[in-house]
Amino acid sequence: MEKKTLRLLVIGILSIVLLCVLYGVSGKISPDNKGDMYDYECLAKSFIVVLMSIIFIRILFAAIINPAEIRHQKKIPGILKYIIGALVLSVAAVYIVTAIYSKSAMAIFTTLGASGIGIAFIAQDTLKELIAGIIISYQDDFRVGDWIKLPDGTIAQILKLKLTCIDLGLLNDTRIYISNTKLTSNAIVNLSQPDPSHFNRIDVILEHDVPVEQARRILYTATANTPGLASKEPLVVADAVLQNGILFAVFFKIPSFDVGAEMKHRVISSVVHHLHRHGLKVCEISGQININHIDTNAVRKFEDEKATDALTALKYSGLLKNCDKEIQTNFAKGMERLFVQAGEVICRQGDIGDTMFIIAEGVVNVSLNVSTTEENGKTKTSSRVIAILSDGDYFGEMALLRGEKRNATIIAKSDVVLYQIRRETIKKFMDSYADFAEKLSTAIVERSTENEAKKTEFMKELSKKEDPISEFMNAFKSFLGR
Repeated sequence: MEKKTLRLLVIGILSIVLLCVLYGVSGKISPDNKGDMYDYECLAKSFIVVLMSIIFIRILFAAIINPAEIRHQKKIPGILKYIIGALVLSVAAVYIVTAIYSKSAMAIFTTLGASGIGIAFIAQDTLKELIAGIIISYQDDFRVGDWIKLPDGTIAQILKLKLTCIDLGLLNDTRIYISNTKLTSNAIVNLSQPDPSHFNRIDVILEHDVPVEQARRILYTATANTPGLASKEPLVVADAVLQNGILFAVFFKIPSFDVGAEMKHRVISSVVHHLHRHGLKVCEISGQININHIDTNAVRKFEDEKATDALTALKYSGLLKNCDKEIQTNFAKGMERLFVQAGEVICRQGDIGDTMFIIAEGVVNVSLNVSTTEENGKTKTSSRVIAILSDGDYFGEMALLRGEKRNATIIAKSDVVLYQIRRETIKKFMDSYADFAEKLSTAIVERSTENEAKKTEFMKELSKKEDPISEFMNAFKSFLGR
């Protein structure tokens, strides 16, 4: 038992003992049990009994009920606490009437019984609401702060749980009240329990000539890159072919309903940005709440050969941003397009490689093998995701340009369209353009500085040195024999 509870218990017991002594003393105010002094005696005794009842209630809650709530991690409904307190005070009232004022207990119970029947008949609806309120509180299916969906589709937040009704706040700041019986007798969905996160949905309509799988990859990338979502595993499916275009359903998980509007805004902004970036035209975007189970393990397959072209991917990567258009165009012709399905390993940490990759569409995970020493002294190696890359990012440049082993494992998080760059292509352009190596090195080092979250450990150390561009250029020139 906690010190605070123990202290309260001791003080309460001592107070009751003291009140019992006062009760005995007050019984000697009027020896003949009549007159004004007797009235004062009855009044004093009644006051002492009521005070002892209140202290007893405090002790009961502090020593038994509250510890039980903590032990079982479940609160007793507030209305039951009121009933317990009312019962203790009722017993005290009966004692005062019968023992202090010498009235008949049978007469009291008969009067109360008749009155109770009349009250129950008159207030039967109120009693139903009280019983429903007890059920709601006991089952703990609804809590203050939960977002619920009413049978008519109205979305509201529970502001207060009252004895006979529930106080709700609507999205437009309007407050309404519904009865407890309505809450227990209708199909009302609690959007906050048992899991406050749930799927939201936007519908994106694109023109009929859009490559379906390409649009699916781009929409997945746009949604997965939206900050603040409860899960980075969205689901994108082509849902229907309409008169004005192809309807894509985009499902994404938000942490709770109260941030749903903001999350939808972020997803739509990201979707519009990515679609415009890849030249796909939007006919319409709309949103709705979806509370059904979504299969996020749906199999994704490539069904088209259409994808972002090499020159566009190279442009958004910024790899040759310091070179003129002629060099970029010729370089893009030497890039090889690859399709990788979700879950496939693109390259493994420690492997030797002579290629780098530009992500044209999709999302990949960057993982490192981390060794930790357990309590028994054994070394355990586990894989840890340290970054997520998407369209416009590139990886593998260290293996290609400096001959290093792959410093991370790259796994496709979604279907991915990649462009592969081979070492022979780099050598060819170094032979043809004298300043190609310097411009390429500058772009790579600038990218590593701009994007801290996506840098490898090698690039982090590289950015701290005095002249990283020159060192990087000299290192890969030496490796290529230039």
